[in-house]
Amino acid sequence: MRDTLSSGAERGMTLIEIVIALSILVVVVLGMGQFAFNFSRTERQAEARTIAVNLADQRLSEVRSSPNYSGIDSIYGVAEPTIAGFTGYARSTTITHFGGPRPLTNDYKTITVTVTAPTLASPVKKTIVVAAP
Repeated sequence: MRDTLSSGAERGMTLIEIVIALSILVVVVLGMGQFAFNFSRTERQAEARTIAVNLADQRLSEVRSSPNYSGIDSIYGVAEPTIAGFTGYARSTTITHFGGPRPLTNDYKTITVTVTAPTLASPVKKTIVVAAP
């Protein structure tokens, strides 16, 4: 009687096949880990940028709604090294006055708000122009 294993296809995997399969599995798992790490970092940066944009918009809205055009410089032209509720964020407002008293010249102010945070790759800057009423 013949041995059935020697005449047909062999069953099971060789050691080399197992090592190759494990190597492929390790490469795939490491790639997925790297992807998850990069995705997490990008998500944190996007969240920080969204918060910074909202903080800049908040300050610009305050400036726009101010009824005191002549006092905008003294009220809002300040640096905030800390912002309540937003640890690590800093905001500065720069106001530049152009022109002179009306009606002879155009009188307007350029307001630039800059928000920084350790997790931001670059500061967020937003600028508006406010004209005298």
